[in-house]
Amino acid sequence: MNPNDEPYTPEDLIRPVPYQAKKQPLWQTSLVSLTWFLLSGISFYLGLQALKADPKTASTQTGTEQVAFQNTTLKSDLAPTEGAWESWKKWWNSNNTSSESDGTSNTASSFQSEIEEDPAFRASTWFSDYEAMKRTVHLYNEIHPFIYGFKGRETNNGDLYSLWGSAQKHARVAELKSLNPRVKIIPTIFRWENKNEKISENIGLNGRNDIRDKHIQNILYEVDTYGFDGIDIDYEGMSCEKKEKFEEFIVILSKEIHKRGKLLSVAVHPKTAAKKSGLKACKGLKEKINMDFAENWRGPMTHDYAFLAKHADRVKVMAYELHPRKYRNPGPGPQAPNVWIRNIITYAKERVPAKKLYMAIPTYGYDWALNCNAKIKAVYWSDALKRQQLGVTKQPTNITQVLADNKNSDSWTNLSKFSWVHQGKTYEDPSIWYKSEGCDRVAFFMNRKAFEEKMTLLRSYDIGGFSFWQLLSDNDPGINDYLELLVTNKLPPVPKAKKLPETPNPDVKQAPPEEGQEEAKNTQDLVKK
Repeated sequence: MNPNDEPYTPEDLIRPVPYQAKKQPLWQTSLVSLTWFLLSGISFYLGLQALKADPKTASTQTGTEQVAFQNTTLKSDLAPTEGAWESWKKWWNSNNTSSESDGTSNTASSFQSEIEEDPAFRASTWFSDYEAMKRTVHLYNEIHPFIYGFKGRETNNGDLYSLWGSAQKHARVAELKSLNPRVKIIPTIFRWENKNEKISENIGLNGRNDIRDKHIQNILYEVDTYGFDGIDIDYEGMSCEKKEKFEEFIVILSKEIHKRGKLLSVAVHPKTAAKKSGLKACKGLKEKINMDFAENWRGPMTHDYAFLAKHADRVKVMAYELHPRKYRNPGPGPQAPNVWIRNIITYAKERVPAKKLYMAIPTYGYDWALNCNAKIKAVYWSDALKRQQLGVTKQPTNITQVLADNKNSDSWTNLSKFSWVHQGKTYEDPSIWYKSEGCDRVAFFMNRKAFEEKMTLLRSYDIGGFSFWQLLSDNDPGINDYLELLVTNKLPPVPKAKKLPETPNPDVKQAPPEEGQEEAKNTQDLVKK
């Protein structure tokens, strides 16, 4: 067709008629305008919320990216593809959680204004009791939700299980942060090794670096996805041949955690100085273990304080279970007396930088039969209140004096055969001496007075802070009153600790736990470790 020709339209066709606008009723125009304004407002609000979000949430995108480790490039198979609907649900849950809090947020906000941004002595706790945590989160600088464990038993496949579901993790992190914006949330991954549950492939034993790397990737995915401030590794009771593989695992995990600007915490067994050091060979290790500590059982052998302190931001010494739940040596007694804690700090401070060192103390005790072979029971504050009605409470407790004053003590063979353990010592811990079901019994427990004396001891040393196992609703409420004074700097200063002369009697060291006791720690009921 020649472009200069006029367009030709057959006569039987009609050219299109321009569109004539149809007038709309006024009410219909107003409704459309109002709807437009509402949608624009919602879009603007959502945009503001996205801009206000913590910059750390950008790291959630790293959950599906490839991370190169020592010898393997990994991709997490746990990381789902998150669509717009899932993102919207997260936003909705977190906002609803904050708005539905129990009314403590305003109080917590004003309380938090009194707390130092970076205190010299930090308060932290492990917990499984979420309701107790909500009520007291404003009292802590760091918290450790005790929610992760290993999938698999005698062998590991790198996967984790969580006691909180995905929606719970999003909602609870948001809620706890709303109640205490300064708190660092560093959840714990726990495994106690025994004959039925091992810590092997997850740290690369048996040549399975692929499973180790998958395990690390899954840890990073959890940290990235839920906005945690780090991770706490609590791998306990490992046999000695795992020492070097555990250290390799910590080195790699530390690098990846620190790339994200997060914190790595490691929980370790308590150690006290050996009277004479030596080297111990362990099959599978390249180097012998330096036995400069007195605790000659498998757990402490895999936790090298100095090595772990080079790579972790927190080294948390679990200073409890001195008198475990058994009738063998050392028998009945307090879980963490000051005389023992002081020896632990002395050993640890020579190997861990002061600001990385935390001492963890217990909020529980045990109840033993003195003259029969009855069941040993765990005791918390609420349990102690009931037992106090049945007998005599001692605080402080001088066991040597109790034995001397009681006419029936000749029959207390479960205690008297270990009387040498307690000679020359007076414990700040309370005890209850009573009779039940035909047996004489003793229960040691924790109250505010004993807690305060232990904290005074810890504060006298230049260390990073404390933690305790664990926060529960049935702990002595006076402990919370003390913590309020601690975190707001309203406690009087304490004099610096001085090196004390060694006691003439043999020091008590933590004994190997019993197999049945180990297995009890791995049940799904993790409230009482």
